[in-house]
Amino acid sequence: MNAFRAVGSQPNPHALAALVKASETYAIVASRDIVDVRGIKLWAQGQAVSASLHQRLLERRLERPLETCLEAEDGVTAATLTDDLKAFIESDDPLGVAVRPWAGTLLAQVRHLPLHSVAQLMLTAAMASRPGTLPHAVAGMAIAGAMMASRGYDAPAEVRLAMLGGLLHDLGEVYIHPQYLDYTESLNLVGHKHLVVHPRVGQLLLMHLTDYPRTLSTAIGEHHERMDRSGYPARLHGDEVSDLGRLLGVMEVALGTARLERAPLACASFALRVVPGEFDARWASFICDAAEKAQEDLSCGADAAGVDLDVQLADIDRQLVEARQLALDMQEQRRTAKVTDVVNHALERLQRLRQAWNALGLWAAPASAEAGTSESFELQLAQAELSQRMRNFQRECLLLSDGLSEAEKFRLSPLWRGLFDGQV
Repeated sequence: MNAFRAVGSQPNPHALAALVKASETYAIVASRDIVDVRGIKLWAQGQAVSASLHQRLLERRLERPLETCLEAEDGVTAATLTDDLKAFIESDDPLGVAVRPWAGTLLAQVRHLPLHSVAQLMLTAAMASRPGTLPHAVAGMAIAGAMMASRGYDAPAEVRLAMLGGLLHDLGEVYIHPQYLDYTESLNLVGHKHLVVHPRVGQLLLMHLTDYPRTLSTAIGEHHERMDRSGYPARLHGDEVSDLGRLLGVMEVALGTARLERAPLACASFALRVVPGEFDARWASFICDAAEKAQEDLSCGADAAGVDLDVQLADIDRQLVEARQLALDMQEQRRTAKVTDVVNHALERLQRLRQAWNALGLWAAPASAEAGTSESFELQLAQAELSQRMRNFQRECLLLSDGLSEAEKFRLSPLWRGLFDGQV
């Protein structure tokens, strides 16, 4: 990750491929000579990027980071962002409707966003390599800016900072192998290891190659953190997560449900509330209020509930009970400090999941076949969200156990084997 500031670092192959791909559509040129550590000029200032640059830079160590040697003359610009934001606000997208009351503020501030050349370059590269990236970023920019404005933060600088956070939060994904960015498929542990570093990559990119304030780069690194230590990449807790980082965490959840066809705001509201203490209630309330105002139709797809859903919820209950008992048994045995840390973490996470189960009233929930529309919808959301949290919990334990011996891993494996075995 120190490649962003180290002399003699090699270009990231995935970012380089994205930049070359972008050059097929947009004007990307060298803003200075690209020189390797031996002083050999590889690409001249003013020369347009082409596929041959990819070959020249492979396994070459550069005098300066590649991102500071190129510039995008078109692609993502302040003008295109203004047009895209306006289109999003005027669309039927539930999130666009939710931010519409702050349209004036957002459209006024987007024209003044300080779009650093490195950020513009990498946004353009991301847009070219994965077309869905820019709409996601524009929606994030709108939501984050509206959230900040809604809390009475009228200072333009605060709103612009939040908008930049939403726009740039996933910039680190350009440096990740594309196969790990297909969110329609569940990632295995190897894929998860690759994905969890993207917030940190984005943070370091902005910290070392731009003049943006540290507040922004820090928040970018925190947009997948959760206040109960269940996030990534640093598993921060409570006040360890900055205020802007907490805002971006809520924004990320809202964006994650935006692609759902059925009641996306209601789904986001539920996800933000299902496990108490995961998110900052001040920022989560923006999405929860928007969901309440939207009054989305919950009946579509209600026939998905039934006996299978009851069985799935019962399985979650059983798995939580069995995993907790296993953790308690292991806690009583003599273990190394590292093993003890993993067990204690597991107990803490299982306790929070049980609290969520109890808070949802699932212990006294009606059978799904007998539930009304709203109850049926909530049961489906409960099953989906708790299942996702259990998959996340399993990955956390596996990641935490990475430094253990094979024997220690074997002893701990019953902790997570029963939780969606084979699905990590």
